[in-house]
Amino acid sequence: MTVRQRNPSKNDREEEEDLSPSKLVPSANSSWDKCIDDEESSSHENGTQQPLVEAFISTTQQEHQKTATPPPPPSALDNFLSFYSTFSYGTFTADQGLKILQWSSWAIAYLTASSSLNSRFKNKHISPSFRHIYNDLSMARYALRFYGFFQSLEGYRSGSWAGGTWENPLIAKIAKYLMCGSMLIYYPLEHVAYAGWQMPKVVRVDANRFSAVSCRYWCAYIVGDFLVSCLKWRELKKKLTEAGQRLLWKKKEDDKDGIITALEEQKTIIKNLRHVKIQVIRCLLFILPAINWSLPNWATDPWLSEPVVNGLMLGEAYTCVYQSIRNICG
Repeated sequence: MTVRQRNPSKNDREEEEDLSPSKLVPSANSSWDKCIDDEESSSHENGTQQPLVEAFISTTQQEHQKTATPPPPPSALDNFLSFYSTFSYGTFTADQGLKILQWSSWAIAYLTASSSLNSRFKNKHISPSFRHIYNDLSMARYALRFYGFFQSLEGYRSGSWAGGTWENPLIAKIAKYLMCGSMLIYYPLEHVAYAGWQMPKVVRVDANRFSAVSCRYWCAYIVGDFLVSCLKWRELKKKLTEAGQRLLWKKKEDDKDGIITALEEQKTIIKNLRHVKIQVIRCLLFILPAINWSLPNWATDPWLSEPVVNGLMLGEAYTCVYQSIRNICG
């Protein structure tokens, strides 16, 4: 940003003219005594007023500093609300919150279905009520998937699903063609299945069949995500070793700035490595339910029992939210 230079005003030009040699000669209507008196009075006034003004400003600033109180630190509620706003801002994290509610409702419904727990709570409606919430949340999460197609298309076109630039070119290729490509087919099939379940008299399709086919593309995505995470894991471990060697070298050189930079780089790599490890765990929790729901008779003759499938999904839901919280908190 440049400072604009002020152009000479009319008064400035007149003052400059008054300093010309021709104007320094007294005229008939003026005398040197008057000029000297004016200068002395002007200098006397400026000399007495300027210290008073400066003292007044200094005193005012000191009084303001004494009376001004610093803003109070944010309360625990404000910190929570700030964190919650960050977490719930996107549809992805919003779906994570619904996922926690969905599978937790199923867990409560499943645990309270036994006669012993029912007698303890003395309320036979607990299990059916939470089962109803579980089913409603399942359908609500289907509605959120309407956002997924264009997110997948953006990832396919920009390559953003690779999660940055990597030395191994397979990471970007798998993320683009296997992960994004499979989701571009998965989401439309999920929309058809959702419409078939919710509007069976309007959309006359076999919704269970469309859901099974969509889950096969979801399986492809999980496999791609697992491969990408393993490749990232290997590359990050290599970078972490190199960062440790650079840190030792900077310590030997007693390069304080270099040590700080190396420590920050090491911290970033460790954070990314933690994220990748959690992602691998999520893929392992996902794969068996995905295979179960990909089979033709998943609704009538499932391969895995409900406690196994939903228990794995419950574990993945909490793992996913833990991963997001660690990413937000650093």
